[in-house]
Amino acid sequence: MDAATPIAVRRHAACQDLLAHARTLLAPAGATPDVLTQLRDGLVALASDHADLFPLSDFKMPDAQGVNHMLDDAANDGLGLYLTIALPGKEAAPHDHGIWCVNAAVSGAELQRFYRLAPQSSGQQKPEIEEIGRVIVEPGVGMVMADHDIHSTDVLGDQPFVGLAMYGYAITKFPAVVWYHTQFDEVRACASRRPVEVRAQ
Repeated sequence: MDAATPIAVRRHAACQDLLAHARTLLAPAGATPDVLTQLRDGLVALASDHADLFPLSDFKMPDAQGVNHMLDDAANDGLGLYLTIALPGKEAAPHDHGIWCVNAAVSGAELQRFYRLAPQSSGQQKPEIEEIGRVIVEPGVGMVMADHDIHSTDVLGDQPFVGLAMYGYAITKFPAVVWYHTQFDEVRACASRRPVEVRAQ
C-alpha cells in the first residue's frame, strides 16, 4: 500500500479522527455500555459512509482464512483499530478475548453469535456456555462486546467479509484469550500477548 496516495491520506485522517473521538468518549468513565454503543455507531458510519476509503487493492488478502491490517500507526496500549478481511467459510469458535470490541462491515456479512457461561452444577469440572443472541454484521449493522463477553464468528455467503474492528487494546497486547471448543468438549486459554512491564527497583 502506498501511504502517499490520496485515498490512503484520507483514510489515515478519517481513522485518526475516529480514534481521537473514541478517546474523548472513553476518557470520563471508560467503556460503559453507552460509550461502546457510540463507538460502534461511529465505526458503522465510517465503514458504511466511507467504504471508498478501504479498497481491497490497498490491502493484502489473507494467505489462509483471515488477516488483520492495523489502521492506527501508533499501535499504543490504548486502542487497536483494524481492517479485517475474512474469506468465505472462515469461522472462529466461541472465545473471550478479555477486552471490549466494536465491529462494523465495509462489505460482506459475518454472523456473530453471543454466549454466556452456563450455571455450573456441583462437581462440574469445566465451564459450559449457552447462546444468548446473534447478529449479522453487514454494511449498516455493527456489533458491540464488553470486556469478557464471549462470541463466535462465521463468514456468510461466497464473498470475503471486509470489516472494521476497534478493540480496547491492540491485538498484539491482548489479555489472555479463552477458547470454548464446544465440538471438542474443551476449554483452552492462550497466553497473554501483553509485554511484561519492567519497573525500576
